[in-house]
Amino acid sequence: MKRLVSFLFVSMVSVSCASSLHAATDTNATQVQPSSTSTTATTSTPVKILHTNDMHGRMDAEDGRVIGLAKVKTIKDAENPTLMLDSGDAFQGLPLSNMTKGDDMAKAMNAVGYDAMTVGNHEFDFGYDTAVGYKSKLNFPIVSSNIVKDGKNVFDGSTIINKDGKRFGIVGVTTPETKTKTHPNNVAGVTFLDPVESVTKEMMRIQPNVDAFIILSHLGIDPSTQENWRGDYLTKQIAANKAFNRSIVVLDGHSHSVIENGQLIQNALLTQTGTALANIGKVTFDLNGQTATNLKASMIKEADTKAIAQDATVKAIVDQAKDKYTKATSEVVFHNDVVLNGERDYVRTGETNLGNAITDAMLSYSQNGFDTPGDFAVTNGGGIRASIDANKDVTIGDIIKVLPFGNTITQIDVTGENIYKMFEHSLSAPTETKDGVTKLTASGGLLHVSDSIKVHYDLSKPSGERVFYIEIYDKNLKRFVALDKSKTYHMVTNDFTAVGGDGYTMLGGKRQEGPSLDAVFRQFLKSADLSKYANSEATRLLAGDASKFEMPSTEETTEPEVEEGNTNEETNATEDDQVIEETNTDDEITSEEEVTATEPVSSTDQSINVTPVSTHVTKAETTEKSVESKHNNVVTMTSSEKELPSTGEHSHPEVAIIPLGLGLYLLRRKSA
Repeated sequence: MKRLVSFLFVSMVSVSCASSLHAATDTNATQVQPSSTSTTATTSTPVKILHTNDMHGRMDAEDGRVIGLAKVKTIKDAENPTLMLDSGDAFQGLPLSNMTKGDDMAKAMNAVGYDAMTVGNHEFDFGYDTAVGYKSKLNFPIVSSNIVKDGKNVFDGSTIINKDGKRFGIVGVTTPETKTKTHPNNVAGVTFLDPVESVTKEMMRIQPNVDAFIILSHLGIDPSTQENWRGDYLTKQIAANKAFNRSIVVLDGHSHSVIENGQLIQNALLTQTGTALANIGKVTFDLNGQTATNLKASMIKEADTKAIAQDATVKAIVDQAKDKYTKATSEVVFHNDVVLNGERDYVRTGETNLGNAITDAMLSYSQNGFDTPGDFAVTNGGGIRASIDANKDVTIGDIIKVLPFGNTITQIDVTGENIYKMFEHSLSAPTETKDGVTKLTASGGLLHVSDSIKVHYDLSKPSGERVFYIEIYDKNLKRFVALDKSKTYHMVTNDFTAVGGDGYTMLGGKRQEGPSLDAVFRQFLKSADLSKYANSEATRLLAGDASKFEMPSTEETTEPEVEEGNTNEETNATEDDQVIEETNTDDEITSEEEVTATEPVSSTDQSINVTPVSTHVTKAETTEKSVESKHNNVVTMTSSEKELPSTGEHSHPEVAIIPLGLGLYLLRRKSA
């Protein structure tokens, strides 16, 4: 009877995946044929690998979007793979997982039965100790060959797994971008070595004891990433290295790219599944000795899994986590009538109404929340993780999904000269032209700005020379005036950006910190007039032609209206706060010394067929100014807070979750 049920289930999966899975693998799949060694059915061992990457806390299934780990377990049982692997960024993402700093996600992955994973940059989002602690919480190895602290490897560089009479060398590697793509405090004293050098060294060390290599790469193929830190570059280099006479599979992550049928580079196959568990990757091949034939890559997509039941054991773990989270975050904050756009492809490429509302909330807080009112506010697009739909009651949990990292609002003093440098960095991403319109490509370091500043830039100019005019509202003159490079301004931001996250090394210095950014935004939304954010015209980040720019009029303009907040609902660091979610940012990083075992192979040798992951939402942006004042206190660090653990990615102050009354609150300390 059990065999019959299993047969029926596998048949059902095969039929449902016929167009998107079998057609892909049988018709378009990449194949490796041996150059000198022939195989026969009697000597070849069939190998099947299921793999995931950048799940970002997606434990629970979401119809039309997320497969969920309970279905992953059911699929794994039916497919019976040789190996089940993950390429990093598993634990941090949705508040559901963040609430326990990834503990519930680890329990669910253990129940699925993973064989190994590598370390993603977001594995550090809850602090260094938590990242290292995953080694003891997982029932399987978590590996990375290039993470070093105090002269020692933090994780094992590899693991060797014996299955079906074959020895698989699993080598891990983590992006050096981690230095700027988690809070710098979380990786203080940690060095991320050159990926190619580290992987090559580890492969050479274990090669005598393995039949095939599986590289778990959290590097990505994002064009804005330094080339020698990319997964496609790594694949080219190790494929060109004649010292490796084994077949190589590179399971990549980090850039959230979908490489559906893989990319073959000599004897190495590179593939990636996208993000948020929208797909499960599948690689199959026949292994004859140490030579692979019939190598194929495909995807099991969320649409293919609609009829698949969730595994009861994993679902129970997920449901228990959901119950804890729902109780803590179900309070309704306000009723929303305007779509607030926080979709990745928008917040990382230009101004959106949600970015405008968040930065206006930050500026509003600063009017009474810091010793000196702020002049303008900025926040990084990579820290905005979700939209807020219209015509719905918005809960605390909905707002945490937007700002999931537990960032604290921060005010720093910045010179006008460094403000110019900051915005050049913000607008430095490569460009692309679609339908005759040139736009920036996605960068998590793109800054959204409050209504008290306007940034004019020209995308026809090279990176680093695009910003040609910045104007800031002068409260005394009651008009916008040109930014003075010699003047010092009070800039409101988040603590991640303030301490150099996303590559903003021109910032830093003395700062004041307040409560978490999600708490500040929540308080603002309780009384803000969101109709001000219903227009689609950009009014703050203004692309144009520098040669045709006309200096703005110096006539007096209307001062941004300041509304008095409800002093009975103060936003303090020790009250009115919650939990944490996902990300990936794209910025410049100081390079580690590059050392490779072979001559570098150009990354332009072979193109990669990549499907970008995006969700399009109507973009709406503000044309009116609204600065809402709410009296709040600046947070000071007490001695008892110094030992609190670090959390989050795009702002990761150190946090302790403490239940008070009906809510969930955070005690915070200033970043060092």
